[in-house]
Amino acid sequence: MSKSTALKAASKFFSLLLCLILLPVAFAQTEELNGTVTYENGTYESNIVPGLEEAYGNYTVHDIKPNYYSIYLMQGKSETFNVSFRNEGNETLDITPKVVAPSNDYYDVVNESWITISPENVTVSPDVEQNFTIEVSVPKDAEGGEYEAQVAFTNDTYPEEYDAPVYIQETAEGYSDSTSDEGYSDSISAEGHSDSTSDEGYSDSISAEGYSDSTSDEGYNDSTSDEEYTYPMYVNAMHLWVSVPVNPKLELQTSYVSDTVEPGQEYIYAIKIKNVAGKDVTIDPKVMRYEVYDYSFDESAFSDDIIEISAPSTIKAGEIANMTIRVPVPENASGSYDAYIEMNADGKENDGSVPQISLSFTVDKQPEVPYVKTFNTTTADPITIDVSAETSDQGASVRISPEKEEPGFEINLTCNSNPVNLSLVKTVDSSAVYSQGYIFPIWATETSSSYQSGSRKYTETYRAAGAIGTWELTILPKNTNNFDYSITVGESE
Repeated sequence: MSKSTALKAASKFFSLLLCLILLPVAFAQTEELNGTVTYENGTYESNIVPGLEEAYGNYTVHDIKPNYYSIYLMQGKSETFNVSFRNEGNETLDITPKVVAPSNDYYDVVNESWITISPENVTVSPDVEQNFTIEVSVPKDAEGGEYEAQVAFTNDTYPEEYDAPVYIQETAEGYSDSTSDEGYSDSISAEGHSDSTSDEGYSDSISAEGYSDSTSDEGYNDSTSDEEYTYPMYVNAMHLWVSVPVNPKLELQTSYVSDTVEPGQEYIYAIKIKNVAGKDVTIDPKVMRYEVYDYSFDESAFSDDIIEISAPSTIKAGEIANMTIRVPVPENASGSYDAYIEMNADGKENDGSVPQISLSFTVDKQPEVPYVKTFNTTTADPITIDVSAETSDQGASVRISPEKEEPGFEINLTCNSNPVNLSLVKTVDSSAVYSQGYIFPIWATETSSSYQSGSRKYTETYRAAGAIGTWELTILPKNTNNFDYSITVGESE
């Protein structure tokens, strides 16, 4: 990196750092204040832009520990924690803590009835620390989600027009820093803060009217104004965040349908749905696409509207219902299809209480031309050929039609262009077996068996007399789109 480039990068870094320090932060206290500010170790005069004292006022910042607390609570549970308040002012205060809404609306606001503060009211003398006990109790019927609130210990609030107080580092006239390298300049004045470089036309400004950040690259613009703050911003408050788990409403037999399909065929799948919400739940299943950028240029094998979903509009508490998915694959379909089914339970946005069903289909015609393998032998030892295909029983368990057929193979062998007689000497049908509930939940299993099958492997073993020469093996698979094979020359185990 050249010296000029390094200087320019450093200048931009420190300028951006200064801007970030000046931004309003809802949780910070001392950095946001103007006028006479009281800290733990004394009182200092902050050098404020002339004329802004009346707009922002003078505040005393009291010491609150912790100033942020987060809790994870299940419905019907409670938790207690302590908060200390130290009076950093010169007057005795009558403190009555209260629950207030945060200055933003990112999450739901904690209901005041969830919080108990003791003591409810207390007098705190200067330089005295008072401890408070805060109990948070989440009702049994509370909706899952993220909640936040503030516990305000004084009534001091920032004015509605509060946005970004401006501090002066050196003199009331303003601070200026500039370098001639590519025209970089940084300035703060009574009108606000300005930071600009000629490199790509970067511009950053903060003023008493609001914050603005823009670059000429792609025309980026970011602005924050006092219109975004719905609730008052309290000077002496601690932030509380309560995370309540989302209780499930529905359980599904499976969270995905993955299958290899053929053009011109219609496929039907049935999935069981169980209501575990303790009350009736309405559903309206819809096919949705993943909101991700597709870096490939391949088109989807078929459109969403060909998929038909049938399900009851209401599932009663504790009831197990069936949902049918019908996929008529077009004759001209090729490639793959990926989407998911959103249940739209109770007509609300999914809050995590309802799983989605992933749909993944690969369109693949059964091959009409066999796979060809040539090999040479230097001995007349016998030849053993093993061919196998692996399938998944999970897809077969939810597929209603067409019924999944057993895989098979058409195998031919020649030596020096002459047909060779192959003898089928062994077939092996193996499967992975799990205890009930490993693949599908127990309630979704209709059979009384304690076991469920997973993947299956079907193997055929052929034997042929050996000879020295050039061999050609052809394999045409049936009812499978993949297979494994092995050729053994000599006595096999």
